[in-house]
Amino acid sequence: MDTGYNVFICYRGDKGGWLGSNIYSELKLYTKDKLKLFFAPKCISKGENFKNRCMEVAGNVNLMIIILSLGFFDDCKNADDIVMCELQSALHNENTRFLPIIMPEFDFKDVDLTQYFSDIEIDRIIHINPIKYTDVYSFSSVELLAPILRERAGFEYAARNEEKFKRRTHITQSERNKMFSDTNATEKNRLKEQQQLLLKFDMPVYEKLLKGKKNLCVLDLGSSNGTALMSRLGGRQEIAKIVGLEFDSVSVQHANEKYGSENVKFFCCDIEAEDFEDRLAGIMEEMGIEKFDFINMLAIISHLKSPSKVLKTVKKYTSLGAKLIVRNIDDGMNIFYPDENQRFEHAISLLSQCEATGYRYSGRELYTLMTRRGYRDITLEKCGLSTAGMTYEEREAFFDVIFKFIKQGIRTEAANNPADIKLRREKEWLEEEYDELEEEFMSNDFFMLFGFILFSATV
Repeated sequence: MDTGYNVFICYRGDKGGWLGSNIYSELKLYTKDKLKLFFAPKCISKGENFKNRCMEVAGNVNLMIIILSLGFFDDCKNADDIVMCELQSALHNENTRFLPIIMPEFDFKDVDLTQYFSDIEIDRIIHINPIKYTDVYSFSSVELLAPILRERAGFEYAARNEEKFKRRTHITQSERNKMFSDTNATEKNRLKEQQQLLLKFDMPVYEKLLKGKKNLCVLDLGSSNGTALMSRLGGRQEIAKIVGLEFDSVSVQHANEKYGSENVKFFCCDIEAEDFEDRLAGIMEEMGIEKFDFINMLAIISHLKSPSKVLKTVKKYTSLGAKLIVRNIDDGMNIFYPDENQRFEHAISLLSQCEATGYRYSGRELYTLMTRRGYRDITLEKCGLSTAGMTYEEREAFFDVIFKFIKQGIRTEAANNPADIKLRREKEWLEEEYDELEEEFMSNDFFMLFGFILFSATV
């Protein structure tokens, strides 16, 4: 029987279900639904017999992903245990392979699998080397699972020449593009337009968080040339001192020339370097700051290899009750309508091929990142910037902010990779379609929602 699915995600309990949901969502997104994944909470309709449906699908898939959490096999001794029924259904299909994912508390050494399975069945279950999971920030479903799906489970759709998977990486590894430096005139002008649009998006939240405050010391991470920071917090009576950290030395120089003063200074600093804490402590001593009262993180999370570590570090240097404001992007939220030929969707997908764009699905991680690092009162303040209600001039700037960046980025990638025929074709396609995309975007009836997400939290 063909159930329409070729991968089954088997899990037990809340922890296993949480990880299963992440794997399902990420693989579904990155494979553009070419891989038919079954994850029961997402795939079983109301009114269906849950157990029967799970057994039916499990017995007809090519691969079963088993998320091994603490106590996963404990209830397998019960004949009516649904997880055991799923496993047995899959084992009855001689073509089904198994991929174990081991969560931190689980250890095969603590489990006697011979209680539940034959030697042949055990060999099948652990035939593919398990993947060890530590936390969401070091585990990427796409990065770790795609090679296994391609090489060991035979899913050719995951080949790298068909799909370029985006990985979380540290921004300084992309320095050759210089996309975010003040030496890049096109990007400098684009960022200026972007800041004007996002200022309107952000400011109500800043006004709310600053109301009634005084003598605040601000730490800004990823300051670029200082424009975004100073347009929001510069010159305000609630602010006593501002420290901006930026890895690009040219941007730091320009920021200090334009905005620097006794109480406002920008420093060239890599916030993921091993000596970051020592560097930050030295800056605080130089500025006469004991603790920070306000942490500002705009569009920086997607350019960090370990945002969780950065959030943990800066928390040590904040006062109790300090405020955090963080905005990032999530391309999974983007909406384009009408887009009958998926031209806008395809144009946006090119961002994943641009080295300097960072991890474009960071927005969804923000709540979990902050919660796990002990931040409190986490509030989703804004979700999505749209064309609805925009003036003609704002809509024009909105188009430039997004699609001019894509065009420049794909040109850069094509130039840096002259042997990549696909990149060259994508560049040519975008250049051919660009004017028509702009014309359609500027139509009164065209709607676009772009995935900016803004959170606030308390230390």
